[in-house]
Amino acid sequence: MIRNMKIHFLILFINHFPHKRGIIHKQMPSSFTKNYKMKYLTGLIYLVFFFHASAQEQGNISGAVNMDNNIPGDGALITLHALKDSAVVKTTLSDNKGSFDFQQIKEGTYFISIRLVGYTTHFTNQFKVNNASWNVTLPPIKLILQSTSLGEVVVQAVKPFIIRKADRIVLNVENSIISTGSTALEVLEKAPGVLVNQESGINLKGKSGVNMMIDGKSTPLSGTDLINYLKSIPSDNIEKIEIITNPSAKYDASGNAGIIDIRFKKDKRDGYNGSAGLSIGQGVYNKPSANTSINYRKKKWNVFTTDAFTAPKNFANFYINRKFFNGNTGEEESIFDQTTFTKMPQRSANLRLGADYYASKKTVLGVLLNGTFYKGDRDGLSDAIITNPLGSLLFKNQTANILKDKRHNLLANFNVKHTIDSSGKELNADIDFGRFNARPLQDIFTNTFDSDNKPLTSTVQNSNQQSTISIKSFKVDYTLPLQHKARFEMGIKSSFVTTDNDVKFYDILQGTEVLDVNKSNHFVYTENVNAAYTNYSKDFENTSLQFGLRLEHTYSKGNQITSSQNLNRKYVQLFPSFSISQKLNPIHEVSFSYSRRIDRPTYRQLNPFKILVDNYTYVLGDPYLKPVLTNSYQVGYTFKSQYNATLSYLNSIDAITDVFVQDDVTKISSQVPANIQNFHQYDLALNFPISIKKWMNSNINGSVYYNKYSSALLGGQLENSFTSWDISGSNSFILNNKGWTAELNGFYQSRNVWGQFIIKNLAQVSAGIQKTTKDKKSVYKFAVADLFSTNHIAVIVKYLNQDWHTDRTWDSRFATFSYTYRFGKNTIPKSRLRMGGMEDEKKRAG
Repeated sequence: MIRNMKIHFLILFINHFPHKRGIIHKQMPSSFTKNYKMKYLTGLIYLVFFFHASAQEQGNISGAVNMDNNIPGDGALITLHALKDSAVVKTTLSDNKGSFDFQQIKEGTYFISIRLVGYTTHFTNQFKVNNASWNVTLPPIKLILQSTSLGEVVVQAVKPFIIRKADRIVLNVENSIISTGSTALEVLEKAPGVLVNQESGINLKGKSGVNMMIDGKSTPLSGTDLINYLKSIPSDNIEKIEIITNPSAKYDASGNAGIIDIRFKKDKRDGYNGSAGLSIGQGVYNKPSANTSINYRKKKWNVFTTDAFTAPKNFANFYINRKFFNGNTGEEESIFDQTTFTKMPQRSANLRLGADYYASKKTVLGVLLNGTFYKGDRDGLSDAIITNPLGSLLFKNQTANILKDKRHNLLANFNVKHTIDSSGKELNADIDFGRFNARPLQDIFTNTFDSDNKPLTSTVQNSNQQSTISIKSFKVDYTLPLQHKARFEMGIKSSFVTTDNDVKFYDILQGTEVLDVNKSNHFVYTENVNAAYTNYSKDFENTSLQFGLRLEHTYSKGNQITSSQNLNRKYVQLFPSFSISQKLNPIHEVSFSYSRRIDRPTYRQLNPFKILVDNYTYVLGDPYLKPVLTNSYQVGYTFKSQYNATLSYLNSIDAITDVFVQDDVTKISSQVPANIQNFHQYDLALNFPISIKKWMNSNINGSVYYNKYSSALLGGQLENSFTSWDISGSNSFILNNKGWTAELNGFYQSRNVWGQFIIKNLAQVSAGIQKTTKDKKSVYKFAVADLFSTNHIAVIVKYLNQDWHTDRTWDSRFATFSYTYRFGKNTIPKSRLRMGGMEDEKKRAG
């Protein structure tokens, strides 16, 4: 009867589900949209009833802990783990007789860890809870004094800096020696396939459209706003960075290139504990920073804070060579040879404050506040020499560009987690508020000289920009465990974003400011995205599967106040995802996954106002950009649960890349975002972890990928394709059992393409050494980044009337010394870890 009920509800769900794939509609008929949503919601209701109809069988686990001389182990922390991924299922404390028990445990294979201060951690053998044995009694457990075992075993674990998993790359930033004294942006530069353009954004293997997340929450920042924010985050505050290439339906559908999730450290242990650190780096300029992390937990309250201050000085050296042609004959007329050197001192403070209140055994309430305060200066001097094809000087141009930038970001999160019953039913809710403010002030001084070095023209211009981004979002997730290792999840989310950019340019004429109406602009953009998703996963004996569906309704409105232009858009999209893995035997495992994603234009890309670089170069946006739709497929193979290979393919429609437009008459070049009609990528990635006894751990990652862009562009037909490869290696060494460790990491990325551009090869090698004192409270680190100064970005463009190349270098090689002191009850086991309201769901979605 139960089986017939399941089939009946599944048929109802399938019949009521929309079969037609979503297409973007600028104006969808209201009747169609209404029926569309009703069918989807009806299907969701059927699914919920269907899964509640399934009953669960549950078991009990019991045991006892003894210390030396058979004294009962009172107060030991007992943790139940799922064997498959070591995930924590439940925790409890042993009583005064050393006894413990877990009740209402679903079918599965488990093991238990036991921790008690002064004793080594004990792990039991694996055991099963199933039809054969619903009540499991473990044999007596005897703990071993820590002092008797430290001489025999070196209790040290070293994680490689880079680990590649089936669906993601993990950068283990915490305790990484070479990341010492760096920023989040500099750590990302070390990730395989990640290309950081410090002026415009982040690119992943020739793909734009990266969804940047902080502790599981998407950030609305993009372009230079995002770059400046990542510069303000010290690596000492980061636990790890995950690069997720094929996310499930639980994640926002944005980010066709994938998701980069930065997870901050958060140490929630009983009592009072924390750490404080200082570091000083020296490249061409110095780079000091300081950070603290404090946590206090007592009874029902847990309060934590993480604070950091950085004041690095940097520079950028930018070279560009441009050729201009005669529009009638096509012959070369002039060459611009331009060099720009910019000093970039900055100061930033990053403050995080949070609290959790354990209202009951089933309910936890939390609040998280995050503030970033940034002040940066840019003092740039540009020299341009304009010659004819024979090398004779035509004229010279000098530009001084002075920018003073102040930004502050304030974010607040309120969350609640409620465990409905012991079977694992959970309800999570998040409310988020955020406000990002920027106030850059720019002065540009330009002087032009003839071939005899006599002054021709002299101009002064300044700009005043006020930019504000406001965010409000609400999210609810529901988790329902089912019998036979199955799980059903569903959720809804609504987000509201408003961005207001007001830029005024002034010409300084005889000491008086005169508004330049052609460059000044005021643009307001609002966007509302409403989403709902369902996700179902199930583990069989040798098979695991997951499928999900996400629906997103987007409404956006752009208001160009200066020119009285308005742009309204409405569209509904479906985003399915599916994955399956099959264990062929204990050695071999294969997998397949598919997902459909969207990449909406950033607010800066939609804003049509001009950003002046110099008299011959500027950047502007396009309010008519279309969102990008991407279909992604991935096949994986794993050998001995550690060596893996993945073969993936994706295609994007209307991919967004930067495009350069060149005017041979005025000699002005502009950078504009544009939709490229078709983008295809084939990618083969390999991962080889290597371990030599206990003293060395290495992880070698390599990939070969083919990118192809094809589109009608600027009156021509763009065909840009290339086969590229990259390789990275992270090596960790335990030098002895006295706390000395070391790292040696590096990467190489060959030439690749992105839209109109050809990006030359780049590489980096970094090394470091670390000493941890015997009491584990003090840590000393010394590291050198980019030993051979090979990390730079060079670009070539040869298309229609464009023939130019650039090379950008910065203060990438620097040495850093740091000291960290840990204080408080660092031997007390950790309690619940939470990184924002979405973190638990993110781990399950993996």
